[in-house]
Amino acid sequence: MDKELYKIIDESKKKGLRTFVFTSLGDKDYGSKAVLREGELVWISPDTSFFKDNFDEIKNITKAGITEIAGNRVYVEHICNVSKIVICGAGHTSIALIKMGQMIGCEMIVIEDREEFAAKAKDEGADRVYCEDFSSALKKFDSDYDTYFVVVTRGHQWDKECIREILKKPYAYVGLMGAKRRVGFVLDAIRSEGYPEEKIEEIYTPIGLDIKSETPAEISISILAEIISVKNAKTKNVGYVEGMLEKIKESNERMVMATIVDKKGSAPRGVGAKALFLRDGSFIGTIGGGKAEHDIMVKVEEVLKSDEEIKPYLLHVNLTDSEASLEGMVCGGRIEVLIEPV
Repeated sequence: MDKELYKIIDESKKKGLRTFVFTSLGDKDYGSKAVLREGELVWISPDTSFFKDNFDEIKNITKAGITEIAGNRVYVEHICNVSKIVICGAGHTSIALIKMGQMIGCEMIVIEDREEFAAKAKDEGADRVYCEDFSSALKKFDSDYDTYFVVVTRGHQWDKECIREILKKPYAYVGLMGAKRRVGFVLDAIRSEGYPEEKIEEIYTPIGLDIKSETPAEISISILAEIISVKNAKTKNVGYVEGMLEKIKESNERMVMATIVDKKGSAPRGVGAKALFLRDGSFIGTIGGGKAEHDIMVKVEEVLKSDEEIKPYLLHVNLTDSEASLEGMVCGGRIEVLIEPV
């Protein structure tokens, strides 16, 4: 596979650009790929015309998974960056949220204009802390479509500063905490400044899911639950784990990528999960462990030891048979795994 493809994917992840990778799994140019980034076709496999010929159809696809384009089966990956939670304000709720957000793998960023509160956020493990005026910090901050903003400042005047700047940026979520009267002041002020009503309606307020929370920890749980709900509804693929793209770009060794492209019933991992297998027997990432991963490793080992040209193919793994049950994989499903050279 052309290394340029993975350089583009890596660049897209780092910049937080809206990127889709299409792979043909049908009779037309089987195994060929195309990359659509911010609505533009930026890369395509050599010697294929399928995706160019059907550009008008693929440019409107926004959902990951298996689809059909011009009668041809196609797998769609929606590439995403590491999710970032930006907390405006560093009070008690923020401190609890920092710890919880890191537990689910988010980068936790705090903006706070009071030195003692900013220092507390840093001590509690925030990945980045900006100690300056909210508006100036937000103006300089580069957000993307995997950025989740949580506005929990100490007063409506600072809330207004934050919302004013955030709505000018790309984001996945904006949540505003406060009593109904306080929030009303903020939203009315933003409306009076000419912000579109559809942007204002995107703000989640009251912030968090309604779980009758009372303590800062409980409020943080409700906020994080709402963020998780929004994040997972986007059906993005998070298969490129840390170190995977770096290994592909830096190494010229023979490698094989396994990607779950479809599943029926229950399975340990979802569509988009990936594992990169190396010739020395090691691998990066996982597609679920147990029998599924073992079956794939056996197939991949044969391919990696051979000097023959590797061509993409689909491997069907049954998690319902008696052998799977004996090994504890009682998921009761089937997965379809794309095996391809890297």
